[in-house]
Amino acid sequence: MMFAITVALAFSATPILATSDPYSSSELDTIKGYFFKNVDVDGTGAVIAAPSDNHPDYSYHWMRDGAISINVAYTLLKNEQAMKDYLNWALTKTMTANDPNGVDIRGEPKFYMDGRAYDKPWGRPQNDGSALRAIAMINYANDLIKAGKMSQVKGVLYDSDGTKPGIKFDLEFIAHNWQDNCFDLWEEVNGDHFFTKMVQRKALAMGARLATALGDDGAATYYKQQVSAIEGPIKAHWDSQNGVIKATMAPHPGPQKYMELDSAIHLGVLYGYDDDGFYAPNDPQVLSSVAKLKEVMYTDGMYPINAADDNKGIKGFLVGRYPNDTWDGYESGSVGNPWILCTQALAELQYRAATEIMHEQEHKGLDHILVANETEQFFRGILLPRGYNGKVDAGRKVHAASTALALVEDADALLARVKFHIKGKNFRMYEQLNLDTGFEQGANDLTWSYGTLFGALAARKTAIESLQGSA
Repeated sequence: MMFAITVALAFSATPILATSDPYSSSELDTIKGYFFKNVDVDGTGAVIAAPSDNHPDYSYHWMRDGAISINVAYTLLKNEQAMKDYLNWALTKTMTANDPNGVDIRGEPKFYMDGRAYDKPWGRPQNDGSALRAIAMINYANDLIKAGKMSQVKGVLYDSDGTKPGIKFDLEFIAHNWQDNCFDLWEEVNGDHFFTKMVQRKALAMGARLATALGDDGAATYYKQQVSAIEGPIKAHWDSQNGVIKATMAPHPGPQKYMELDSAIHLGVLYGYDDDGFYAPNDPQVLSSVAKLKEVMYTDGMYPINAADDNKGIKGFLVGRYPNDTWDGYESGSVGNPWILCTQALAELQYRAATEIMHEQEHKGLDHILVANETEQFFRGILLPRGYNGKVDAGRKVHAASTALALVEDADALLARVKFHIKGKNFRMYEQLNLDTGFEQGANDLTWSYGTLFGALAARKTAIESLQGSA
């Protein structure tokens, strides 16, 4: 489908977004086929992280990856059966399994494909998984309630005492354990993480609303209290000196990251934003962190493939996990690469930022946004290469629709660069792209990689609709 959006003002020439969808319908059908081979495996409800079972072995159900992926399958791709099977898997397997590792089963990171908790050394606990699972289950519960099936939610998904498998079982764990350190989403650092706390906050906020709808007022009040309590520790991750949200609070063991800069920040916003203004996709601190990530990974030449692609005229750029990453997809102690999921997630963040800007313009009745100290570098990088005809300095105003349009175009370029590197394998998505050659490497058919594309495309559709509404 071709879109044409005209936005006047602020550019020397009237800008027009006239671009085809990043992927054709037939290409997307192919990619969906890969995705659904990994989701609801054999009708069990399990989600395999990747079918790679050796070097690396990703043939497990990770709590985090599984919850993120089933949410995509249900909310974006409308596969209700996959959600039903996932719920059965959670209620009868991963919430009830015996834990051989001395931690609460809700903090276990991964499970064998038969539902047993992984029983070998690993980074435990990982407390983001239960939060992401709660978010997915609550999304389904909310739809059941809208469909007049309150009794099904109360009878199957939400047990009011919180001791039986279900939504409240996870919410109680989150509410009483969010203060605890745990391992991060990359399973390397034991500490206090922005990503984990963001998804915990969202789960508790959603849980409070659900508890209210179900008449569980005491739980609703307690969860709201925890939402408020967790916000201060999240805000403490902001490093005003470096202009970044720190992925993990220092000091901590494990990899010591440059400025604690990490794609976990924009991932935490994507999966943890509750549409309430707390660390929105266009939050100045979020955009400042993204600008620093781009500076280090692209402008400063961390990945030679970015310069090689530029020389070929391929738009966009690639990002990885964090600057001094040593996991190359096969072993640690090497050199990290760009990640498909990190790059596509960054595209989604920019699409969603564009939508937030247009919504704010509509609600405030303003046709501009104010450039903050924190966002100057980000907006310069978005606007100036696209011929913006005004100054982009802190304290100055920039045209809102022009900025949103530039964000969409920049996000399109991110998806285009990934597509360039995966089309040779018929759009199969691995974990990483080699930093020198751009060839895919690491686990093949990574479920999370596919999910980030669908997330980005859904956000793109919303952003374009918001721009069309203003034209």
